Amino acid sequence: MAINTKPHIHNLVVCANIFVRKDGKYLLLKRSPLKKYAPNVIHPIGGKVDPNENPFTAAQRELLEEAGIKVKNMRLEAVILEIQPVKGEEENWLIFHFSADYESGELLKTEEGEFIFLDEKDIEKQDLFPSVRPIINHILNPKDGTVFFTLEYDDEGKVVKETQKINLCTI
Repeated sequence: MAINTKPHIHNLVVCANIFVRKDGKYLLLKRSPLKKYAPNVIHPIGGKVDPNENPFTAAQRELLEEAGIKVKNMRLEAVILEIQPVKGEEENWLIFHFSADYESGELLKTEEGEFIFLDEKDIEKQDLFPSVRPIINHILNPKDGTVFFTLEYDDEGKVVKETQKINLCTI
């Protein structure tokens, strides 16, 4: 960009999610069957980043609001750019995935779905978001660095495989 020019502004939804470790398993959410987008899909706990909030703080806030728990040792595992993932909508989604260790709190009930504990092998067998499926092994491997993943969706809401790109920022 040239100096003193106006930046390009685009529509971007920013989300932050946490894979919570406890007793050798991960606390995840089986999304409600009433959800408009991705019902019954297994997903980490989280949600949209509020205005003037950073993804780290948003992930902690969402976890406390939805699940009633706090974590420690948070680490950024993946940053995903989804290009127009929702059919008929022009927004791109930028999603920050963290991992963390359970610290305190008792699980709440939520309208978002049902909380479940799964080990790594069970997670890999689940119906995961299309943006998480190809990189789940990187997210769960503490020896890997942060994964940057881009994927694009076609007009029917299917992932365009040819545009998937994975970059790994090593530790």
